[in-house]
Amino acid sequence: TGTPLMKEDKNEREFGTYIDQYTIEQAVEDGATVQIIYEGRESKTKMTGESLDVIFDNYFKDNTQEERDAIIRKYGKENAVLEAPKRIEMIALDIINHYNGKIRPEGFKAQIVCTSRRAAILYKDALDRLGGPESAVIISGNHNDAPEFRPYTDEAKNKVFIERFKKPMKEDALSILIVKDKLLTGFDAPIEQVMYLDRKLKEHTLLQAIARVNRTKSGKEYGYIVDYYGLTDYLKEALEMFSAQDVKGALQPLKDEIPKLEARHAKVIEFFKGMDLKNIDACIVSLSDERRRAEFEIDFKNFLKSMNAILPDAGATPFISDMKKLGKINHGARNLYRDEQLNIVDAGEKVRRLIDEHIFSEGVDPKIPPTKLFDGNFVDSVQKHKEPQTQALEMEYAIKKHIEDNLEQNPEYYRALSKKLKEILESKHEKWEELVQLLLNFRDGIEKNLKDEAKKFGLSEVELAFFMTLQKEVLEKFPDRTKDKKLEAEIIGCTTKLVQMLKEATNIVDFFTRDSEQKEVMKKIRRTLGDCSFCDVSEDKKLVYSVTEEFM
Repeated sequence: TGTPLMKEDKNEREFGTYIDQYTIEQAVEDGATVQIIYEGRESKTKMTGESLDVIFDNYFKDNTQEERDAIIRKYGKENAVLEAPKRIEMIALDIINHYNGKIRPEGFKAQIVCTSRRAAILYKDALDRLGGPESAVIISGNHNDAPEFRPYTDEAKNKVFIERFKKPMKEDALSILIVKDKLLTGFDAPIEQVMYLDRKLKEHTLLQAIARVNRTKSGKEYGYIVDYYGLTDYLKEALEMFSAQDVKGALQPLKDEIPKLEARHAKVIEFFKGMDLKNIDACIVSLSDERRRAEFEIDFKNFLKSMNAILPDAGATPFISDMKKLGKINHGARNLYRDEQLNIVDAGEKVRRLIDEHIFSEGVDPKIPPTKLFDGNFVDSVQKHKEPQTQALEMEYAIKKHIEDNLEQNPEYYRALSKKLKEILESKHEKWEELVQLLLNFRDGIEKNLKDEAKKFGLSEVELAFFMTLQKEVLEKFPDRTKDKKLEAEIIGCTTKLVQMLKEATNIVDFFTRDSEQKEVMKKIRRTLGDCSFCDVSEDKKLVYSVTEEFM
């Protein structure tokens, strides 16, 4: 609910201690809510202390003393300043820049909280005049309202605006709701990432209001509170009312995120200690160990998370250059090792765009997947690497990926390939130039050998896959008959019958969702095996079971 426990809780005196307490910090750690980052931008707009007089004098310096006195009598000094069109226009411009730079690229939306209904309308006018994102005013109405309020107090229209606001940006571009009192408590819109505060809020109301931005949503790492009023004093008072443990971590000042960013940057840079980040090949090779690569992935993504939280704030600027280089290393490692864990598709849009632009500027399209083993330009892509070690790694992982992708098509053939690849790698350990040539030859033989094997037995490539599976199971029973041509011929004959039967059966519509049809096929496999001299279905239960499972 966003409501912490009071320090002096009457309920505790009446009913005893709490059975369990779930703190804000625990909720963030568990991922039940997101961390809220507080950003004070009130240097020219602060409404507390002596600055109020300074601001009033600044905004109304062109008015006579008599006019100033009349403004104060009618609105009060604070309201006069909070509703001053010049001040609202200045803040509206800052909101547009902040929203377009930090929030909109991630696909999230915003709320502006104003001091009065009139201020809400002035904010709407300023945003529209300055070319800001689409916004809507949500305020209550009174019976004696002036005409200026009526377009914004229709309950039915406001409900429509709220539903539109909750939709993804690609479905509805309504980006900002402007409110006074409405939607500050109980409003649940995970798409809201930032609240721009320009009014006094205190105690429970303040804490419940800022909790509007802590709802979780895919891609939403943080919520933001941007303060134009100067609420730091009130925040301190509000937090002091409650249990210190319960409100710990409720708000994280933006400046406090910088040390976390620095630590995460140092941690990911440590992977390439003593290396030049511009030497992409060397950095990629250093990630050849799978466990090390997994650790890099975690630390790099944590670094990106902190960068995305702070960008486009100047605090992130010193780290942008390294982020781009690390992004290129990450992309190169992902392609070389065919490691989808290194995909940064879930990273924030701001950091992803900067990395993609950098990679593209160096002649690589980040959207193009790794070159496949039998693509026409595969050899050229291998030769683009300067070092033989990197060329060998490119070959190795392309072959491994090809085997992985095709294993189900012919398990026995591709398992044998995997074993052969391992032998080659072990035999030429760190003899990179020789290894590159051996792997190129190995690649050339993969498809050719498959065709030759099928031709040798008079089978299609599909039939060969089933034949090799059946042959393996039969030779496990008769290990001394590996060169028995009569047995081989019988296995071939059995295979062609079974494949023909499977082709016909799988032409039945929805075969793979119809249990009765599948059971009938399994019976036919068993009967066909039973007709062969190498299988006694009553005794060779393992053979029958294994073949049936593999074939199905």
